[in-house]
Amino acid sequence: MNPIQAWNRFWFGPISAKPLGAFRIVFGLLVLAHLGYISVDLDYWYTDAGILRGAEARTVAGDLRFSPLLYVQDPASVRVVVAVTALATALFIAGWRTRVMGVLVYLGLLSLYHRNIASNCGPDELMMITSFYMMLCPCGAAYSLDARREARRRGTDAEPLIVPWAQRLLQVQLALVYFATAAFKCNGATWLGGTAIHFVLFNAEVRQFDLEWLANYPVLLCVLTYAALLLEFALAFLLWFRPTRKWVALLGVGLHAGIVPLVNVPLFGEQMTALYLVFLAPDELSALLRTIDPRRWLSRTGPGWNALSSRLDPAGALPLAGWRQLELRFEAGETAAG
Repeated sequence: MNPIQAWNRFWFGPISAKPLGAFRIVFGLLVLAHLGYISVDLDYWYTDAGILRGAEARTVAGDLRFSPLLYVQDPASVRVVVAVTALATALFIAGWRTRVMGVLVYLGLLSLYHRNIASNCGPDELMMITSFYMMLCPCGAAYSLDARREARRRGTDAEPLIVPWAQRLLQVQLALVYFATAAFKCNGATWLGGTAIHFVLFNAEVRQFDLEWLANYPVLLCVLTYAALLLEFALAFLLWFRPTRKWVALLGVGLHAGIVPLVNVPLFGEQMTALYLVFLAPDELSALLRTIDPRRWLSRTGPGWNALSSRLDPAGALPLAGWRQLELRFEAGETAAG
């Protein structure tokens, strides 16, 4: 295989737009959750009625971190910025004028990020980096109002394809986060010594729950410490390969779920695991969507659910008993078109 051709195909060979479109929706929901979190103490952190007032905010930000909220700091103006960012995010999720909305989401988040950098941490930084890449991505090419409008214009529902270079940047970024995190941990004695989680348990400043009783099981903590370190290295590499992707992604979800009761880092694990979507092939995404489809769960409840469906919808007029038939007809139409 010609390495130059492989390199060009990796960055510029057309791929399905569906995984990126699915990630756009999940990421937009996480941005709305972030805006909800900061709205609880909005005045304290982001207005001149809080911790940083007037020139103090500009001094902390420095000359290279511009934000209009460094100059217009009254609570009403800050609320307008948050509301406009939330509206742009909602339209971004729906995929309406996705390119424009992506830029507005990035600028809105950046304005808040630069207003008080002292309160920012890993989740905020990851969201800013991701929103920048999403601004560059053709993330409205699937699962969006833009894609629907384009399909009507073409007169076909053909598989949307995109040039993936910006999506590849998202993938590389996630791999770098995992690799750099694991590599830096190896520079300290606690992770290589198997005692890192022990110290986390007794850090009352960042912990979610009091789990100090786990310190009575040092062997377990040692195993968990080494397992977390090895898994972070594995995630940096094995997400790229189809045979290992599903299993290492499941372990990654378990890793971040396990961090939740230990450390208070809202929306960090959610963002990291959501980024797994951009690694998926279209058939892998379809399998995932089928797995989490609640209609499939209900269909497994047996005769009781079928009887209830028939009682509620005896003529098949409602989308209870007739929904699966409509779905089968749609799939048959797609097969015939293919």
